Amino acid sequence: MSYKPSPGTRVLKMRRISRDSEDSSALARQAEALDGAAVEGRYDAVGDVEDSFVSGAISPEERPGLGRWMREPLWYEWDAIMVTSLDRITRNQTHWEMFADKCYQSGKDVICLDDPSLDITPGNGRMIAYIKATQAQEYREAIVRKRRNQTQYYRDESLWGGGTWPFGYRPTLTECQGRQRYKLEIDPVTGPLIREAYERIAEQGWSMSRLCNEWNERGVLTSQDYQRSVNAAEKKAGVKTQIKGTKWTTSILGKILKKPILKGVAMHKGEPLLRDGVPVRWADSILDDDEFDKLQVAVKALGQHRAGIKSNASPMTGVLYCPCGKKMYENSSVGKLNTGEVRHHKYFRCSSWSNGKACDFSTSWPQDEVYATAEYAFLSKLGGDEITERRYVPGKDNRKKIKELEYAIDNLAQSIALASSPAVVGSITGTMERHAANLEALREDPFVPGRWEVTGTGQTYAAKWSAMAEWKERGEFLRTTGFRIFVWRNPKDRSRDMAIYVISPNDVASKASDALSGDVEPSDEKEWDLQALKIFREVIEVELERIQSSA
Repeated sequence: MSYKPSPGTRVLKMRRISRDSEDSSALARQAEALDGAAVEGRYDAVGDVEDSFVSGAISPEERPGLGRWMREPLWYEWDAIMVTSLDRITRNQTHWEMFADKCYQSGKDVICLDDPSLDITPGNGRMIAYIKATQAQEYREAIVRKRRNQTQYYRDESLWGGGTWPFGYRPTLTECQGRQRYKLEIDPVTGPLIREAYERIAEQGWSMSRLCNEWNERGVLTSQDYQRSVNAAEKKAGVKTQIKGTKWTTSILGKILKKPILKGVAMHKGEPLLRDGVPVRWADSILDDDEFDKLQVAVKALGQHRAGIKSNASPMTGVLYCPCGKKMYENSSVGKLNTGEVRHHKYFRCSSWSNGKACDFSTSWPQDEVYATAEYAFLSKLGGDEITERRYVPGKDNRKKIKELEYAIDNLAQSIALASSPAVVGSITGTMERHAANLEALREDPFVPGRWEVTGTGQTYAAKWSAMAEWKERGEFLRTTGFRIFVWRNPKDRSRDMAIYVISPNDVASKASDALSGDVEPSDEKEWDLQALKIFREVIEVELERIQSSA
């Protein structure tokens, strides 16, 4: 027996669309139908739930919109839920049965506009509704199978399946097996921007924040905003065209620059898509393999240089270190003299203070004195030297790939012995030959260790220093190029002035080359700091011996 809600019934209007087969205009059509039914039935509409792009396979209680109304206190705010069709509630027969029973036990009902006779009371009515929910589930599963088959077809043919364009590329129509399909091509606007990012960061040593600031000043659109602008210019229907004005950040840029798609490599679930043991190329590359690897080293180094460093941090953060090996941070305090005058004290202090226990070397150093002494020590040691750029060239380790291909060839050889069809044997043999060709190429360079390359720039450190007016720029230069500065005083002789020791990139690179094996990449920031600390401690050991011998 169906239930006819009376005027004044508290009704919850519910709308939903799924990504599988509908666009956002379906929400507007549902809203219009529900609003009309609420007015006609003289119901009291207590809520309007919208679950946009939510799969019918998700339980009603777990949905972002409807889920809140399935729990206290909103659960008690409505008497009936109104939908345009049953599948707006769910396309899962088990979820439907649980939902219907929960509503029935609480005296609630379901108003279905395309099926006014829908009945959730136990018996024939509930059984009919269960059958309809089963049909909705079968429809959803058919859509899922179709999309999976389509996705596999697109992968096999290196086609673009839709969605947000990879920055640097855009889909263009092409003919594939007699039908119009999309393939990725280098975008004439964003493709050159990727090249610019590579040259600025990997070749010229720019920071990502500097590039982001310049792109924001030039009005360069971010990935999704650019796609929306193209959609608007081409007057595409059913897609987003409104530009949000999202600004470039180091996080947004970093994610783009780390993706192998820049080499034209197809991606699947965040990993390069492989075919016969090698990455699938589904577009022309913006960066070749060596350029991409070089960019990854540069981006990684930038992230490590800034690790734990806030945007408003002291220029010396990540440059100035305590003899204990910890970073020194900027601090300040306010003191009041007997005259009533207020004075601000700015100083550097070892980060060991943050743990509540200072290290044995901990001393507070006036900031002005540190800056002046560091500048003098830096120019005295290196002012007349030519600036050199250090670049870590990553090695290649194909040993894992070689083992995987050898294992694959062995398995295929066993499969041939079991195969009876000539066609199957031919297919397996072809795959083995491709594996063998890849294996031969990989065996030519099974392992090549990484190495440091140091090149001159033609500019002296003194000239570079004089061109930088503020310590904010000087500090970033020292940090990103690999300088470490230790400030020290003999803990047994507090009367002595501070001593500044400048550890240069060449000092560390030389130490790292002597101390590290080829399997270790000294581009790691922690390893770099460790080598700088070893050099410094060797220096102070000599200094302590000199002090003791002269005492």
